[in-house]
Amino acid sequence: MCLLLFVAALALRLVGVDYGYFHGDERVNEAAKVLTGQIVPGQHFYPPFFNYLNAVAFGVLFVIGRAADWWDGAAGFRAQYFADPTKFYITARIVTASISALMAPLFFLTARRLKLDPLRALLVAMIAMLFPLAVFMAHIAKGDTGLATGLIGCFLAMLIRLQANRPVRWDIALGLCVLLTLSFKQSAVFVLGPLALGLIVLLIRSEGQASALKSFLRAMGLVLVLWPILNIGVILDFRNFLDFQRIQAVMSISSDQTNPLDGLTTLARRAIEITFGMSPVMAIIALLTPVFLLRRECHLPQKSALLVIWMSLAIGTVATALITGPRQPEHLWIGNFAGFLLLGGLVLADLTRADRPATRIASGLLLLGALGLSAMGTTQTLNQALAKPIHQDVETYLAETYRDRKIITSMHLELPQMKEAQQSEIDRLNRLARKYDTDLPEFSQERLIRQSAPDALYFVNLPGVMFGLENVDEEKQDYRVKAHAWPLQKEEWELPYWLSRGFSVFTIQDFDYYAYSANPEIRRTFFQTLARDCALKRSFSAAKPLFLEREVRVFDCAGP
Repeated sequence: MCLLLFVAALALRLVGVDYGYFHGDERVNEAAKVLTGQIVPGQHFYPPFFNYLNAVAFGVLFVIGRAADWWDGAAGFRAQYFADPTKFYITARIVTASISALMAPLFFLTARRLKLDPLRALLVAMIAMLFPLAVFMAHIAKGDTGLATGLIGCFLAMLIRLQANRPVRWDIALGLCVLLTLSFKQSAVFVLGPLALGLIVLLIRSEGQASALKSFLRAMGLVLVLWPILNIGVILDFRNFLDFQRIQAVMSISSDQTNPLDGLTTLARRAIEITFGMSPVMAIIALLTPVFLLRRECHLPQKSALLVIWMSLAIGTVATALITGPRQPEHLWIGNFAGFLLLGGLVLADLTRADRPATRIASGLLLLGALGLSAMGTTQTLNQALAKPIHQDVETYLAETYRDRKIITSMHLELPQMKEAQQSEIDRLNRLARKYDTDLPEFSQERLIRQSAPDALYFVNLPGVMFGLENVDEEKQDYRVKAHAWPLQKEEWELPYWLSRGFSVFTIQDFDYYAYSANPEIRRTFFQTLARDCALKRSFSAAKPLFLEREVRVFDCAGP
């Protein structure tokens, strides 16, 4: 049954795996560099374990490619990456989807461990299989999915450990789960910290202080010894890691927050979303889980442990919401929501065997309703993954209409770029590196355009800023600036700056948001000036907004 659940969940997550874009958070380049011996990542926002895991997958890809005659050796493999890295992105996404698919059998095993019959356990597993946010995040090769699956593994290992006849084995298993979870993303500590304290209390009550201490030391000793090995890049570049964590703190803590409770209201809105949340049904069940667990009609064993898990999730969730304020991207909650869905599914499935018919019927309807909403959210996600990306139409329009013009674009274009345009972008990066006294990552020679293609266009990307750094003043940042984590440069957000350099066509993505909603004001003013002084020539409606595709507008600033 577990294998069937895994295969079914994986098949669902692989639908639309090549959805037409490379997501900015997918650090496929870092994984590729591992194959060349570069185990220290260029960015230290998250532990490098996921890069190493993807590097192993790329090794498998190399073998498969040799057998399929996609390349004739290491040189061809490298050339393929620079010519078209799609196969590498798909490979990394398959790794992510596989990790995500493990969530379904883990839900099933947890339900069976708590004495639910196979049918009810299957319904609980279906919650994980159809979890829309998990299906969505399985399409993006980043560590949040590993964190979520790792947390569920920790919960299951903890439940088994509390009733194990051979505790040493399960201390080690729990330690391994914690190790992997923290190796995917260090923010898991917000849940794992309270969970460890709760587990110690439960062990003291059941086995005594000495046994509880030994159990804790076994698990933590394993983590302390193996985490540096699995994330050796951090240890070899620890000072740089700390600098990036400072940047991460600036990015994560909202500067727009005026009310301390803003984070909790944003969390509430997130939780009831169908696609990126838990759905209204399961969000309410998540809040009421302790009440249901304490009812006489609930026959689940290990209620104390389940309450500890719920408390750990609640503490970690509230703490994160208070820290981040309204700045809560969808991936932030995948682990927390997965944990609440597990508990909520267990409670509802258990109450379908209650003595009172009304309780059985209500619980069954709620469980089926929650699955129905999840199916809706997942269907929407997969439909958008399969939709035709609009960048193809945008590129065709630009190539046919503005071949002889200089173009600024905030949308990634796959058109051939002129050599001079690329050089201007390289010059800008070098200038900023000198300004902030930081080093740039090595620029691969294969990416250097040595001669413009006959159909190349002169376009450069509109300078952007990492999410969370948009309000940082370019002269007053309180962190050590690293490459590509630059603050906005004020001169670049004046329209005359670009017009004086010969740019007259602007391809802008998500115009309304940046012109009228997003901070800072200097960026809003730039887009409003663009709309006032330039002619809107074309607009392209987004087909897959869940995958960060937004409406694209093309402005022509030449002439009246």
